[in-house]
Amino acid sequence: MSRNNHQRVPTWAFWIIGAVSFLAVSLLIMAVVLGVRAGQQQLDMQRRQQVGIASQQAIDFRAEGNLEAALDAYQRVLALDPGNKTAVEGISNLLQMAAARTPNPATPNPVAQGATQQTSDTTTAPSASVTLTATQPGNSAAAAPTKPELAGLLRAAQTDFDAGRWQEALNQLLSIRQIDASYMADKLDTLIFKAYVNLANEKDNEDQLEEALALYNKALTLRADDPEAKRESDLIGKYLDAQDSEGADWPHAVELLKTLVAEEPDYRDVTDRLHAALIGYGDDLADKNNNCLAAEQYTAALDMAVTPGLIAKRDQMQTLCDSGQTTDAITATHASTTSVTTASSTVTATDASVEVTPTETDVIADPGEKPTVGRILYSAQDTAGHSRIMVQAVAGGAATVLREDAAQPAMRADGQRLVFRNTRTDMSGLSTVDPATGLVLRFTEFAEDILPSWSAQGNRIAFASNRDGDRRWRVYVIWAEANSEATKLDFGQSPEWSPVQDELAYSGCDTSGNRCGIWTMSGSGSNHAPLTTVQSDDRPTWSPDGRFVVFMSNGRDGNPEIYRVEVSTGQVVRLTDNPAIDGLPTISPDGQSVAFVSNRDGAWKLWTVPMVGGPATLLAPINGDLGNWLEQDIQWVN
Repeated sequence: MSRNNHQRVPTWAFWIIGAVSFLAVSLLIMAVVLGVRAGQQQLDMQRRQQVGIASQQAIDFRAEGNLEAALDAYQRVLALDPGNKTAVEGISNLLQMAAARTPNPATPNPVAQGATQQTSDTTTAPSASVTLTATQPGNSAAAAPTKPELAGLLRAAQTDFDAGRWQEALNQLLSIRQIDASYMADKLDTLIFKAYVNLANEKDNEDQLEEALALYNKALTLRADDPEAKRESDLIGKYLDAQDSEGADWPHAVELLKTLVAEEPDYRDVTDRLHAALIGYGDDLADKNNNCLAAEQYTAALDMAVTPGLIAKRDQMQTLCDSGQTTDAITATHASTTSVTTASSTVTATDASVEVTPTETDVIADPGEKPTVGRILYSAQDTAGHSRIMVQAVAGGAATVLREDAAQPAMRADGQRLVFRNTRTDMSGLSTVDPATGLVLRFTEFAEDILPSWSAQGNRIAFASNRDGDRRWRVYVIWAEANSEATKLDFGQSPEWSPVQDELAYSGCDTSGNRCGIWTMSGSGSNHAPLTTVQSDDRPTWSPDGRFVVFMSNGRDGNPEIYRVEVSTGQVVRLTDNPAIDGLPTISPDGQSVAFVSNRDGAWKLWTVPMVGGPATLLAPINGDLGNWLEQDIQWVN
């Protein structure tokens, strides 16, 4: 009997067992990653709540004259949030108050000594051993202030109040009330209430929402029925609650944001947040095979705005809902029937320090032949050196002029608005045009404003500029309105808005100027997180589903090349490999291909490469000259 006759398990069974095992391991890893992220979100939520509680306690203790307890509360804030501006200023003011109340100026004050040493660095909390000493009313060590002296203190407080120095005015007013609660009681209450409200509004504008909420609530203890303070306190409370619930309790976050949008649709970014929360909730439900409810969330999100990939998600969930089939069943069928094609080239996952072969047809479809769908918008210079925006059909043909005296095109997702850098000397800044009517609006008036990007909702624009006197590059956001006021978000360049949520990718560093690379942050400038760790990584662009960011870098392999990073894992894959310049990447609307500019054959041309990696394909020549190629940009649109 031959040896082959003893073989009990056929070869094809081993392949099936291997595929199923791989799928099981992948699902287990995904569950672990999601669990870690949910746990971190829960910890962040608890930390923010503790910061708000400690800040409120510090304010209460200071109002009661219990400076020791107020100091302790501020120190707890700094332990939770090092560098918290409100806590640092609060401790400094407490030290100054204690020093001012020392009975004998000639006697060294331990608090004043501590203030010199411990407030020189605003990010360092004073030592817990500092003792605050103050002369209480009736203490025989010093005579109680006379009414003329109290009047002088009130005049000083009024001066600070009139100058808008709300914290200083509040410190003075609370000191007067502590010394003699009956002195000018009505006026003191009015000024203290207004100081609380104005200081809360200041913190609100600085995005220090926990501190703002604590101050509004303190104002409401003086005037519980004040409609404006109640309204602001309620808005901030709901917003913070929704923010903390995102990812941890999607249904609660969605309901809160729906309430906020109904009450105040223009409040902060609640409309964008609701859209993103509906998608996040839908994704969470889809992961749990709750397909019908997931389809409802995606449909609700589509009612607000159409973003790339969202219709496909909704349709898939609705099909599964109607058929009663689960995503697990479809995935298992796919794993057992699909043969995986391995790319011939090996690419390097630089940040992960491992070699990665892109065998990814199960997550990114094989693009097949050269792409033929869509258009490439790019900016170049004519023979006279004037900038203009060109349109190149991916299917072929000659490029045509879309806009003269323009560069760095950014088309809104619906194709109804084009924002660009205006190069006319009398129209410097960012402008927008309706391609159908030719109507032009001027958004900004600084020639330094560059590289605009639309939010997913199409109502805001991010851009980079060094317009300030220090000439440092910053990321700004404006509403898509004529002469809109720009809001600074952070230091950085090349901002690109995610097409699926309120998140920006940009080239930047941490607060100390280190750990430079591609970073992400929310559209309000919060939740900063590093995505890559190479300083020269630049020009990030998102895939339509928000899963990947493609970027260029000349700091990884010796010359400008194109790379792809997966947002959830940080794994980097090199997409191009040529000694010439490969730069300015843009992703196709279906997420399967990446277009870029290159001078690899001696002249600037448009090239494409599959999203999974592979050989580059010539698309079309550039009509004109790129000049300083880093001042140009391209975009792939439908």
